[in-house]
Amino acid sequence: MTEATTTRSGRRALALGAPAPGETLQRWLYRSLRQAILDGRLAEGALLPGTRALAQQYAMARGTVQLAYDQLLSEGYLQALRGSGTRVSRVLPDASLQAGPALAREPDRPPPGVQPDGPWLRNVGEQVPAFPLRPGSGLPPTFHPHRCDVRGFPIDLWRRLHGRHLRASKLAILSENEAAGLAPLRAAIARHLDLARGVAVSPDQIVILGSVQQALDICLRLLVAPGEAVWMEDPGYPGARQAMQAHGARVVDVALDEDGMRVHEALAQAPDARLAYVTPARQAPMGMALSPERRLALLHWARERGAIVFEDDYDSEYRFAAKPVPALRSMEGAESHVVLAGTFSKLLFPAIRLAFVALPWQLVDPFIRAASLAARNANALSQAVLADFIDDGHFDRHVRRMRRVYAGRAAAFEEAALRHWKGLIEVPPVTAGLDVVTRLVAHEERDAWQRLNAAGLTAFPLERYCAQARLAPSLVMGFAAFDEAAIGEGAKAVAAALRGRP
Repeated sequence: MTEATTTRSGRRALALGAPAPGETLQRWLYRSLRQAILDGRLAEGALLPGTRALAQQYAMARGTVQLAYDQLLSEGYLQALRGSGTRVSRVLPDASLQAGPALAREPDRPPPGVQPDGPWLRNVGEQVPAFPLRPGSGLPPTFHPHRCDVRGFPIDLWRRLHGRHLRASKLAILSENEAAGLAPLRAAIARHLDLARGVAVSPDQIVILGSVQQALDICLRLLVAPGEAVWMEDPGYPGARQAMQAHGARVVDVALDEDGMRVHEALAQAPDARLAYVTPARQAPMGMALSPERRLALLHWARERGAIVFEDDYDSEYRFAAKPVPALRSMEGAESHVVLAGTFSKLLFPAIRLAFVALPWQLVDPFIRAASLAARNANALSQAVLADFIDDGHFDRHVRRMRRVYAGRAAAFEEAALRHWKGLIEVPPVTAGLDVVTRLVAHEERDAWQRLNAAGLTAFPLERYCAQARLAPSLVMGFAAFDEAAIGEGAKAVAAALRGRP
């Protein structure tokens, strides 16, 4: 049973029951707090202990408590207002859930059987998705980052290209295909990389996958033993860090400055690292490019140590003020030490679930075998359509058109910020990508995030991307998926939410 007593500070000291067998601490804490709220044992407006105090009380990581609180905040069971701490919401997400303990009780858990176990399972047990989606959300809420505008995709053309491959004479495409991916698509990607990214690569060095995340996971399995060091940008893409942690790698968080990853600090911390994860064309999420000097230092380290650099080239095509920054993989001497990964999910539409890697020759065979073992092969029909889409020139035309569209929306975002966010949010010049890091002037990150969520808007706290880094309060905000009218209306709504007006 959950009980609460009041400490001298006036905060609630919670007594919680034991976790169920095999239940993670985060899931137990979330479940226990939610049930206490629904049963009325934690009343409306009740003040919860701070994350540090509760973590100390139950000898758990403060981050575990924060993740449980975050989930309850996002679902509406808690609210966090500046200066008031974290409290139980006055209005719960579903009033029918407040009918009392008999109705609110969760279904009985089945008796525990044989509990699954293993190092990978233990490592992922307390992880939550870095960017959880709302069920059935469809188009993203205004200012949701990392999203392209699917409405700009030529869907009728895509449908016609599908029809080209769904003829009786071409039904072989519906059969099993090679694990590396369809040869026409690999050849089309090789030509595109040569022209657009300056990367000379054979189609035989390219493997088609479902995502860059899958590519990173396979590289970790092939190259890094549990406990070995891996360099990670900090702040950086959370999904990459989670993949490393799930694998059991020793993640070495490397700070950034205006020139990107501080390679000299990485060398001082872990010169024996087996792999480095970087986003050199446009750092995720901060946006700077890795300087030529840092690129050379990174490649020199990889050659000296026999290490691999995993280059996530996630949105390099969308640069508005100048030509795209050359790929790290295009530099002399990089061919044997750089895995270049790219995705079509941000260039075309997320549901396509097609990505690629350009591999050093020594990794081609083991990588294909690992990909076949893990997922057999990516969707062959989508691969065939994409190959035609690239070869017929539609891909280049689409990217050029959307680059112009996104540049216009970046300008509209900057203009709306100047008009509506004075004294609230500062927006730097937006020169590339689908989103931008904005600095909060008058609010802490969690307070701002909670206010925007309550107003039906979405932006991600910068701390979600940080491990050791402690930066000025900021939000990662997207602009690419929203037209100028939506950006203007959204900017007004942000200002009202942060100023506390309905």
